[in-house]
Order: sequence, then C-alpha cells, then structure tokens
Amino acid sequence: MDRRVVFVNAAYASLTGPSFMQSAGLHASDLPQIKALCDQPGGDAWLDFVMHDLPQGVTESTAYFPGDLLQEDGATRRRFWKLKASLLPSKSGAKRSDSFIAIRVSDVTKRAEREAAEQREKALLRSQAQLRNILASEASERLRLNKEQFDTALAFAKVGAWELDPSTGVIVCTDQCKLNLGLAPDDALTETRLFTELIATDDRSRVRAQMESALHQRQHFEAEYRLERSEGKQRWLLVRGQGKYDEKGLVSILGFTIDITGRKESELRQEQEVERERGAREQSERNVLAMDHFVSSVTHELRSPLGAIISWAELIERTQDPVHLRRAAESVKRNARHLSLMVDDLLDTGAIVSGKLSVRRETVDLEALTRELVDDLKSETDRKGLRLSCALSPCVVIGDESRLKQVLWNLLSNAVKFTHQGAIDVCLHQSAEWAEISIEDTGCGIAPDAMQRIFERFEQVRCDVAGRIGGLGLGLWLVQSLVELHGGIVEVTSPGVGKGSTFRVHLPLADRREISVVA
Repeated sequence: MDRRVVFVNAAYASLTGPSFMQSAGLHASDLPQIKALCDQPGGDAWLDFVMHDLPQGVTESTAYFPGDLLQEDGATRRRFWKLKASLLPSKSGAKRSDSFIAIRVSDVTKRAEREAAEQREKALLRSQAQLRNILASEASERLRLNKEQFDTALAFAKVGAWELDPSTGVIVCTDQCKLNLGLAPDDALTETRLFTELIATDDRSRVRAQMESALHQRQHFEAEYRLERSEGKQRWLLVRGQGKYDEKGLVSILGFTIDITGRKESELRQEQEVERERGAREQSERNVLAMDHFVSSVTHELRSPLGAIISWAELIERTQDPVHLRRAAESVKRNARHLSLMVDDLLDTGAIVSGKLSVRRETVDLEALTRELVDDLKSETDRKGLRLSCALSPCVVIGDESRLKQVLWNLLSNAVKFTHQGAIDVCLHQSAEWAEISIEDTGCGIAPDAMQRIFERFEQVRCDVAGRIGGLGLGLWLVQSLVELHGGIVEVTSPGVGKGSTFRVHLPLADRREISVVA
C-alpha cells in the first residue's frame, strides 16, 4: 500500500526485461508502464485512484494507453498497454494497510492496431459516405438550378413540355404546358380530354392522323391546331413530339407545345393583306378592261343613234313624201330619246361617284308608276312574242319618282332585252314595313360566278345569245345606287345560264306621318 513493488512474475520480466525480476522495493512510478501511463493525460489521476481509492473498497481499475516503441522485423511501431489494478483480499484480521495491489500488465499492441485499422477504415468509409452525400447534394442542387433555369427559359418562350403514357392516356406536363392549353396548374390532363375538349373540333382528326402516322413510322411529328374558343379569342398551338420505344413497342410519347398565336395572327394578317392586294389588283385589272369595254361600248352606242339621226335627216332633205317624213321624224325622235337616256345615265354616274346626286322626298304611288312602265313596254313584248303579266298591290313610298322610274325602267327593259321567248312576270306587294317589286323572266339567266359582280360599274355580264346586246354596263349599277339612296335593297337570283333570273327591289313603305309631312 506504500506503492512499493514486492513481486513481479516472469511474464512481466519478459515484457520489460530480466532485471525487473529483482525489482522488489522499486516505487510503482519507476515501472516503465506506470511511467508511460503517467505521461498520458489523466495518468496521474489513475495512479492516485489506484493507490488511494482502490483500497477504500473499489476492487479493480483498468487503464488502456500507448507506451514505448516496439522494434519488430526491422520496423518501428508504437506499443500499446493495458493496466488492470486489483485489490488483493487480505488475511482475516489483518489491517487494510497490510493489503496488496496486483497490477496486471498486458501487451495489446496487435488488438490496438487492429482496432485502429478498423477505426481508420470506418473513418474512411464515413469520409467517403460524407463525400458521396456532398457530391449528391451538389449534383441535386445543380440539377434543381438547371431545372429552374430550364423551366424559366421554357416559360419565357411559352414552351410547355409533356409526356403521354399510351397505356393509360395520362399526360404529365409542366405548368406552362397547361397554361398554353388554358388549364390551371392543378387541372388533370389526359389524351381523351385533349382531343375531346381542348383541340378545336375542326382540327382534331387532322392532328390525330398526323400523330399516329408519325408514330407508326417511328418519326417525330409536328402539327398546328386551334384551341376551342375561350372568351371569344382564337388561340393557336404548335405541338412537336416523338415516341420512345423498347423491344415491345411504344413506351411513351414526349414533346413540347408552343403558343404560336402571335405568329399565326401575323401570318393570317399577311395572308389577308396579300389577298386584299390580289383582289385589288384583279379589281383594278377588271376595271381597266371594263373601262376599255365601256369606252368601246359608249362609242358604238352613241354612233348608232347619231348615225340613224343623220341618215333620216338627210332623207328629210331629199323627200317631200308625207309618209317618209313622218317615219323619219319618229326615228329621229326615238333615237334622240335613246341618246338622251344614255347621256342622262352618264351624268347620273358622275353625280353618284362624286356624291352630288340628290333625291327628292315625295309620296310616290308605286302601283301606278309600275303599271305605267309595264304599259309602255307592252308593244315591245308583243313584237317579240313575250307574255307580260303583272300582279300589283297598292303601295305608297317616299322617294324621288323620276329616280324610282329610272330604277324600274332599267330592270324592265333589261328583262325584255335578255328574254327572247317565254314570259316576264312583274309583281308588287307589301309586307309590314317594305314594298317589294319582283321582275322575273325566262331569259338567258346569269352564271353563278357572275352573280357577285353583276351590280359593278361598267360590268356587262355576257349570256349565250345570238347577236350583240347593247348597253353601257351602267344600268344595274345605277339601279343599286339609286335604291340604296332610297334606303332600300336590290337583289338577284338565277338558277343558271339559260334559266332566267329574278330581280327584287325592297323599298321602305311610307307611314301616315311621313305622308302628312311630305304633303
């Protein structure tokens, strides 16, 4: 108990040296292992514990520490020790101060090295795991940043990404893709919904056909389609996609959608502009041709009555026969009237184009006016062998009688001019607000492609008849212009060439208040 060595065994001597067999009486602190322990942090405390606390009832205490160097196979390595102190039981009746402490010294270098190697391996594994975690975290963060950048770029370009599962019809897509389709981010999207609700009805079969054809040939597909109208605005999308395949066939379909509404609107505007320019150019060319024809027609039409007037005037100079004189006077008068009507049409055309033509507002008995004109044409229809019938109801309108007479005369004279056999039917009746005059003939009719331009100025629609049909090409244009000045509408229908035609003029009826004001 006074820290003096009383005995060492042979095993300890073999570890430390033979001289320690005679180490009795040495102080415990002189033992190499105790010295090595005291050099370690807390070693002195262990020694104090062994010498002071152990005798107070603690049975044993163990220390585990590196000690001196060990030479083995030419290599130097650190030796590790384990010290275990135990209180030896004293004899019965002996004092505690007479007790002894046994210190067991064990060389645990190999175990320590093994444990150290295991610790190093575990540390290496932990380091590698931490490194892998760091690399995975960095890769995940880079992937997240790249995805954010990619999504931002797609959203900026209004490009949506999607993937379709052919087995379920479910479409997984980005928020931008749903936005392009007019859906909310939390709306579900399927192939069925896409083709039955979202794609415009007129485009569905075309888009599906393009898609299925490309997938069958294992090629990418591209299609433009409209969405069903929302809030009255038409939107266009471009879809591009390609199938993903394995040994069994189609696995999935991936692609993009792009909002091309702006581009399509620009293309449509350009197409409309090109169409307008083409139409204007064609109209200009037609106008030039019509003007050339008009000048030729005017020259011929003016020359015919002027030639007749000159010829009959020369006859008057040479003859005194009353019969010849009367015929000459009638011919001169007739041709002069015809010449006067053509001049009036030309003057009216200029006035309408310049906006200077005015109409008087007065009550007009449309029944009486129509009947008078029909009677004037009776002799001409009889001469051609045509049946002229009329069914007239009393109608009163507010307008310019001379202009309305000009309208009806043009329509009736055209019917007589272009009808060589059959009948002309004139009908006048009124509805709640309109007076309607219809002139139906069995003449040469109008071709379908001529219906749109028949009321154009200088336009003369040709029909399959023998001989030349005279005229300036202004009659129907004047009719439409004069009817519109009266707040009315003129329209024409025809089953086709050789099947006759029907012209209808709608004029607003005069009510009693208008009649009283005009009167």
